[in-house]
Amino acid sequence: MELKKEITTLKRMLQNGVFHKHIHYIRYPKFRNLEPNTKITFDFPITFFVGKNGGGKSSTLQSLYGAPFDYSLSDYWFSTAIDPIQELKEDRNCFIYGFKKNSNIIEVLKQRTQRKNKLDYWEPSKPVKKYGMASVKYSPIKRKVEYIDFRSELSAFDSFMYFMPFNPSKGIGSKQDFVRRYSGKIKEAFDTGKIINHFRTNKNRPVKKLSQQEIDDISYILGKEYSSIEILDHNFFKNWGFSVRFTSPALKYSEAFAGSGETAVIVLINKIHNCKNETLVLLDEPETSLHFGAQKRLIEYLIKKTKDKHLQVVVSTHSPFFLEGMPKESIKVFSSNNFGLFHVENEREPREALIELEINKDSEKIQVLVEDRLGSSILVKVLEKIGGDIKESFSVKYLPGGADALKQRMAYNLDYINLPFLLLDGDQKKLETHIDLSNTPPNQVDTYHKLSNLLKSQTGCEIKFFTDGGNNSNEEQKIDLITKYFSFYLNNVFYFPKLIPEDIIWCDELAKRKIKDIKNLSNYDLTKIKSGDSKNWFVNLSNFLYNESSYLDLIHLDFILSWLNKEDENYKLIRQIIERIRINHG
Repeated sequence: MELKKEITTLKRMLQNGVFHKHIHYIRYPKFRNLEPNTKITFDFPITFFVGKNGGGKSSTLQSLYGAPFDYSLSDYWFSTAIDPIQELKEDRNCFIYGFKKNSNIIEVLKQRTQRKNKLDYWEPSKPVKKYGMASVKYSPIKRKVEYIDFRSELSAFDSFMYFMPFNPSKGIGSKQDFVRRYSGKIKEAFDTGKIINHFRTNKNRPVKKLSQQEIDDISYILGKEYSSIEILDHNFFKNWGFSVRFTSPALKYSEAFAGSGETAVIVLINKIHNCKNETLVLLDEPETSLHFGAQKRLIEYLIKKTKDKHLQVVVSTHSPFFLEGMPKESIKVFSSNNFGLFHVENEREPREALIELEINKDSEKIQVLVEDRLGSSILVKVLEKIGGDIKESFSVKYLPGGADALKQRMAYNLDYINLPFLLLDGDQKKLETHIDLSNTPPNQVDTYHKLSNLLKSQTGCEIKFFTDGGNNSNEEQKIDLITKYFSFYLNNVFYFPKLIPEDIIWCDELAKRKIKDIKNLSNYDLTKIKSGDSKNWFVNLSNFLYNESSYLDLIHLDFILSWLNKEDENYKLIRQIIERIRINHG
């Protein structure tokens, strides 16, 4: 897909009025935790809500669900004893949206009210002057809405196995036994297409067989080949839910053996394929459980369907791959202000939106991630000593969680263009040199199992890879991902010259000098201070000097500055690492 060409086409279609039921903006005089009078514009047929968790994206998406005629926000937001909605009669939660009618933008106000027997009722209201509305009351826009929250799109199997309570009985001792008991009925419904009556109750609806176009779209997005896909709504597992049966050239399996991302894509494609033209499509985190390649292909699909069916699509997302190449007017960034309210910026370049997500915050700089705060301080101070353009070209970040967490995090970002560099403590160096697969005998790398064991010898931990599909058919994709990871490790992972950063900067003479200056003790024996490893030495020194460890950062800084002045062998080795990173970054 030529993304720029498709974006230009969609812009032109919107300007020419092809999207007849397009909502052009929505504003919020008072709504939940949004800043008062927030306005969100929709200047492109596809819009992305971007921001951190708990930033107001989902609640804003749900307000759009409640905008058209015969839809209500109360389906998702309602008052309870534990979470009451408190508001004044003259200052109600409300929203106002604008759409075109006879070439003019008209506004509709919907606000929350309470009527007898209708708590949390949202109704179209007459214009309110203080909100800057015209005096004419208009009816809500009439259009279908398709709202999909991908965190809740669970199959019947997943819902039963992971979220439903279960009481064993004499004949059925476990959830697995229960599934085995009724799986035959589900298979019968799939095989025959009949409605199964069990204990005088119809337990399923007719089987939905996806069209060839749907199958082709799903195959493309997930990077897998399917011969047929069927969906069955049933309540054999106590509550109503859906099961999916997949058939590929080599396998036939249900959602119980599929990836959750695989099932979610099928739900999405089926709903969009069958929705009416000009539907308002609201997607809450569609990237959930999807591999990055699938995310990229999914956005291509959404662009195509938006153009073909004149949809308006609004996506709440954390995915950088959805934003890549999209116009700035399509990206809305949600952030918190100083008062705990959510602020919305209406136009942001993709790289700017990623700052709010804390992804590639300094997109033009060389990013180096370290596993502890002291390592970060040492590297920053070396860069400051070097100074000039070299210092300004680096962005150093300490990410808590330890080395293994950093290594695993990189496995989820292998398709990203500019991967960061890792500078790990020396104790993470499990092999003298990194493994280069191009120099490894073919019989040692011809299966994922062999590659996985080889990688574990390099990293010292097991790395898990996030694939598109089910448990039985992703060997090829796993090999591709682990091969990319070896390449990342070869070029992007470095080690400090000592086991831990404290080993680099510790100095007996400086420790004795500080003890003399603060405690007035000359020629102090450091034996008690130097118990355990050098990390403990600094803690012991802080406790001895100040009776607490809260001065640790200041002590570290003194030792770093003293060490920098010496320009010893460790300093020279770190300078060499910086130069190698610059070369590898290109």
